[in-house]
Amino acid sequence: MSAAGRLEEFLSNRVYAFLFFFSVALAPRIVTWALIPIDWNTDSYHHWQISYLSLKIGFPQLRMWDLNGCELYWGVVPHVVQALLLWAFSTASILPYRVLNALLGGVNSYLVYVIGRDGFGVEAGFFAGLVFALYPVAAVFDVIALQDTLALSFALLSICLFRSRPGWSGIMLALACQSRTEYWLVSIAFILGVALIERFSTRIQPFVFGWLGAMAVFCVLFRMWTSNPFYPLYWSLYNVFGGWAENGLALPFHVLMMRWIGEKLSAWSGKATGLLILGSVTAFCGVFFHMIRRRSEDYPVTLFFLSALVVFSPLFVTYFPAQIRSLLLMLRESMPIAAFGSILLFSTLSRLRAYPFWGRIARLSVGVSLVIIAMSTYGYFVPVYSRFQADTSVAFSAADRAIAYYDGGVIVCDLPTINYRLVSRWGVRASNLLGNHYSPQYYGVADPLEYAKWFERNNVTLWLYASDRAQPVWEVVSIELPDLLVLKEEVYGTKIFVVDRDTLERYLEG
Repeated sequence: MSAAGRLEEFLSNRVYAFLFFFSVALAPRIVTWALIPIDWNTDSYHHWQISYLSLKIGFPQLRMWDLNGCELYWGVVPHVVQALLLWAFSTASILPYRVLNALLGGVNSYLVYVIGRDGFGVEAGFFAGLVFALYPVAAVFDVIALQDTLALSFALLSICLFRSRPGWSGIMLALACQSRTEYWLVSIAFILGVALIERFSTRIQPFVFGWLGAMAVFCVLFRMWTSNPFYPLYWSLYNVFGGWAENGLALPFHVLMMRWIGEKLSAWSGKATGLLILGSVTAFCGVFFHMIRRRSEDYPVTLFFLSALVVFSPLFVTYFPAQIRSLLLMLRESMPIAAFGSILLFSTLSRLRAYPFWGRIARLSVGVSLVIIAMSTYGYFVPVYSRFQADTSVAFSAADRAIAYYDGGVIVCDLPTINYRLVSRWGVRASNLLGNHYSPQYYGVADPLEYAKWFERNNVTLWLYASDRAQPVWEVVSIELPDLLVLKEEVYGTKIFVVDRDTLERYLEG
């Protein structure tokens, strides 16, 4: 029996196939975790903060919770999943969610194989799954506590189930949307293409209605909580379009959008990375209309890949080559492109059926080359990402020093990394954490007495200037309420203040 025949025989056993791809993917993730043990991404701790505070404070009130007002800004589903893990393991540690992501990295590699196998043959699926299993960016981001891995799992499951269980496929795609906001845009483009290609056939109706039904549940919740049923999408786009910038304040959404489009078209037309993005959009439009006319059976992977390429690539490509640090932080956006792109690459090579020998040689040479390239790049990615651990270590050090001045009461801190350390290492209760976000400044109040009342009402004893979010409160307190906050120490840029209770009482009485 030929090597290809033995491979097909081995992979025909679903258990063996799953264990193979799961193990191949898990190995580099374990090694990466061992070499980069600290979760270095600040957003990981913000997601943890939402999950932990929702579990302890928000869920009893049937809502999400955050100190910084971002509880609904990102996807709800990963926060609920992490909260359930914290509850199930009775812990405040970020570790369970990191483990889940690492395991899902192995599952995702298997799902890439299954999509490739079912659509384009065992050999195409094998190489696609293998290449993605070893993709270094996925290995790095699958071992930290971000939402990208879970979102990709739902997206891959959606495409896996697209033909066999279209209703569940729509629900999975909706869960991907509620895990990463960008999937809202991807799914809208994908569903529009599906509806036009399939002419809204009876076999595709369950998919569309499954997505609409699941999305409707979340939209109703957003409407109840915020009055805006599209809250995550609206405010994410508002931020992208420059709504929070000084020259964007108070401008209508459509004005911001048109201005942003004009600026980007002008800027991208003169940059190589911008031309790449514009080219991907043009390719998407061309292939999109071609698929509508042709109505081919194998369109889902191509359509989803192009939708993901158009939505996700501007989020990281534009940082190259001038802003390498920002590029590295945003490279996680390349994961869905790499997953579906690897399938599309080897599906294209699998079409060389007229040349069976040369087609197999092409697939083998491309597959081996990509595996070698992926493995060799770990020597760059692991050291460069390991250096980001310093930021987390600094925040942990600030928390460890701050706790020396803590003797009960409420701690005001806006940096989730510090809050995580205070809770997980020092046992500070969720109810004893507060952010400056909902100070009187949030409600447009300038009266310094109201700030004093805010400190008293919340029993604030420790106030940390750890991020720019503290600046509005500091501007009022430092000028209008001098001596209320007593600086004890500054640790790597974090200023640790204790509240002088006698001074506070004097301001409240006078």
